Amino acid sequence: MGAELKISADNDGRRVDRVLRTLWPQVPLGAIMKAVRTGEVRLDGKKTKADARLEEGQLLYVPWEEEAGGQKTDGGAEKTAKKPPLETLYRDDYLWVVNKPAGLLTQPDIKGGDSLITRALAELGWSRSDYRPATLQRLDRNTTGAVIIALTGAAQRHLAELIREHKIRKLYHAVVEGIAEESGRIDLPLLKDGAANTVRPDREGQPALTLYRRLSTSGMRSVVEAELVTGRPHQARVHLAAIGHPIVGDTKYGSGRGAKRPLLHARTIIFPTDAELPAGLRGSAVTAPLPADMKKYEEGA
Repeated sequence: MGAELKISADNDGRRVDRVLRTLWPQVPLGAIMKAVRTGEVRLDGKKTKADARLEEGQLLYVPWEEEAGGQKTDGGAEKTAKKPPLETLYRDDYLWVVNKPAGLLTQPDIKGGDSLITRALAELGWSRSDYRPATLQRLDRNTTGAVIIALTGAAQRHLAELIREHKIRKLYHAVVEGIAEESGRIDLPLLKDGAANTVRPDREGQPALTLYRRLSTSGMRSVVEAELVTGRPHQARVHLAAIGHPIVGDTKYGSGRGAKRPLLHARTIIFPTDAELPAGLRGSAVTAPLPADMKKYEEGA
């Protein structure tokens, strides 16, 4: 016995091994790869390869009986049903841009845990097992603002490509300690320490570029707009701290306790004039309103 899956448009063009890992996360990777090598995984009745590209309408047979989509959404939907609805900034059939509140993870850290994506799946009433909407950014728990959720596989792949090519611009607002320069460029490689969950500037790290400009000042603090040209973990926090302007409330990277959280907000997402995007998105900007704890600093900005 086994299971058979008809390839949907959401998985068209994806590799066999990646679809198998996505849809059957409970099956060990070694077992998946062995089943492909030995021909137990078959595509339209024939032996296939791990890197073969799938086409919509094909039939993919697997030797295990577990249902596709081992990460169930039902439990998450049940736990998030009474949560406040997500604030929608933009939505069509292609993507959904929401305003993430502080204190909410983008992805769950435990099975069935609360997060932006589990709340989104619950609101969508998502029951399909062959594809799950996915976020295109991963904001820190206490960072607020605009997050893109791809609603189809094609959207997810294309938006991810646009982000990799730096064609989707991401503008953040931050309240920082001190009087920042009017504008600047921070080009410092960043290295992550996974064990400590910290990031530091290091020549051995990944390239990282942040452009910033000062919007206003309030006492000995500044409001800056930071464009993350790259998207490294903790990039805005570490880069701003590295030039002597840590984000207010960011105790991990050098600020005092001037706020209950790091005052960092994903303010605006600017989409390119790309022919594959829906007409209403091309060249448009989606802006998330400022949270209450940052508004007072931006008066007059």
